[in-house]
Amino acid sequence: MTMNTEGGKKISLQQGMDDSMPGFDSRSENRDDYINALESALDSLKQENVNFTRNNLDIRSSIDELVAMQHLSNSISTAVTPEAILGTLIELTRQVIPVIDSNIFLFDSAENRLLPLSRNGSLRLQQEAQQQLESGIVDWVFSEKKTVIVPDLEHLVADGTARNFVMVPLMLRNKALGIYFIHTVKNQQEFSNQDIQLLTVLANQAAAGVENWRTYEQLLNANKELKSSEAQMIQVAKLAAIGELAASIVHEIKNPVQVLVLQLDMMQRGFQVPNGIQSIRDQVLRLSEITKRLMNFARNVSEEFLTEAVNVNKPISDVVAMVQYEFRNEKIEIKTELGPDLPLIQGNGNYLQQVFLNLMINARDAMPSGGTITITSAVEGMHVVVGFADTGCGIPKELQEKIFEPFFTTKSAGKGTGLGLPICRKIIQQHQGKMRVQSAESQGIKFIITLPIRRSAQ
Repeated sequence: MTMNTEGGKKISLQQGMDDSMPGFDSRSENRDDYINALESALDSLKQENVNFTRNNLDIRSSIDELVAMQHLSNSISTAVTPEAILGTLIELTRQVIPVIDSNIFLFDSAENRLLPLSRNGSLRLQQEAQQQLESGIVDWVFSEKKTVIVPDLEHLVADGTARNFVMVPLMLRNKALGIYFIHTVKNQQEFSNQDIQLLTVLANQAAAGVENWRTYEQLLNANKELKSSEAQMIQVAKLAAIGELAASIVHEIKNPVQVLVLQLDMMQRGFQVPNGIQSIRDQVLRLSEITKRLMNFARNVSEEFLTEAVNVNKPISDVVAMVQYEFRNEKIEIKTELGPDLPLIQGNGNYLQQVFLNLMINARDAMPSGGTITITSAVEGMHVVVGFADTGCGIPKELQEKIFEPFFTTKSAGKGTGLGLPICRKIIQQHQGKMRVQSAESQGIKFIITLPIRRSAQ
């Protein structure tokens, strides 16, 4: 198809169309490529979004696992029993690698052997650990501070499957305490650096736990020795008090014995003794009571502070009965103003006897020319309050707190040890009570003891 132009030139219509729309076919191809590229980009974005979501979930899961492991690893370092340390350690280890058996072995340098922390571990594991020590591998683990994986050759020979032993050093302040020994089915090639790092962190936490456990055991032993020393000290003080009161004790026993001898002598001579049998019975019972009271006071003090329901008036009366003869001979009058129907306290009567006897001996020593001791007991609020007052020389105010310090004494050389009052305060504190002093120089001294009433009696 042709047409004339103004200049008379003829051109083809198809040529005109081609000339007026250059590159039409190439643009169509570019548009298809562009659409395809957009579709490909959208697919990539969708896949990246899926991957991002998956990675985000993996990160969150990893964070949750790390937080859980952190909490559990903290419980390792604060555990105070071998079973608790090892139990938590194994639980955490199973989150890293599969565990057939495991134990912590502490190195005993004196005997060059590995001692199991827990007795629950297998004998096979202990024998294998000792073999690795004797072969020198454990020494290398200690010196290099690195984890070692060795094959379980015995199992490999047995059925051909792979098992391994993992030895992780327990390091504390750059010192090796022992090894964490793990029996696992995980292949050596499958261990990652992250696995080794996690096991190292757990072993270090276990090392801290072992150190804390050892410290805790040392504190328990020290506390036990302290209790034993305190009990021995109280016992020595009690026996010393008995020695000081020997004259009183002898007199208490002598009186009923003399009565018995006299009555028996009269009966042998054929004299009729009115109510003789009853009189002899009374004197025997009196001797029995004196002996019982003395034995109860002198018996060994238990290292454990055992308590029961106690009426405070009872140990006061027992002590007064022990000293009254000797004090009377030294012109010391004992007055008692004990409250009737006192509520019970939770305490130890034998210990309280020691306190009351010590206070009475101190009062006697403060009154060399005689005087008066006034003992009171009463209820004040939710407490039983006991008072011991004397008419002695008193004590200056600046010394009133020092008298409770060990080895401090106002008595002359060789007269006192300075342990009596500190022991008394310690015993009262064990009763959850308080002990204080009131005094003015030359006006006597008064000790006030406050003891809480037994809860079930409130």
